[in-house]
Amino acid sequence: MSAQSAEHEGPLISQPAMTREAVREAVRRLSLAQLAEFDRESAEAFDRAVQAQSVNPLRFFLIKWATFVAVERWPSRAMALHRAEQVSGDPDSTEEQFRAAMDTTSRILAEAQGEIGL
Repeated sequence: MSAQSAEHEGPLISQPAMTREAVREAVRRLSLAQLAEFDRESAEAFDRAVQAQSVNPLRFFLIKWATFVAVERWPSRAMALHRAEQVSGDPDSTEEQFRAAMDTTSRILAEAQGEIGL
């Protein structure tokens, strides 16, 4: 993340169109480390779509990764989600901490999915 984007706390990039190439480019810009997983899941979704003779696997793939972009393009949102995931996965978390983390996760994912039109 650049110093400029950290200072203004806005989105690092615009939310891309719901196309494989646009979402792939956004993933590349936001998290190069995730690009190999994106490409692997893209190929798997294509194969499942052909086998099932359905576009649903492709649609689910795009929704997953567009949601990832919608979260990661906002640094504070991404940080809050990652913190909540840590707390919810920590066996030492109290029930109250776990529930708060799950509420945070649900809220962030709902916001992100709203941005992608779900």
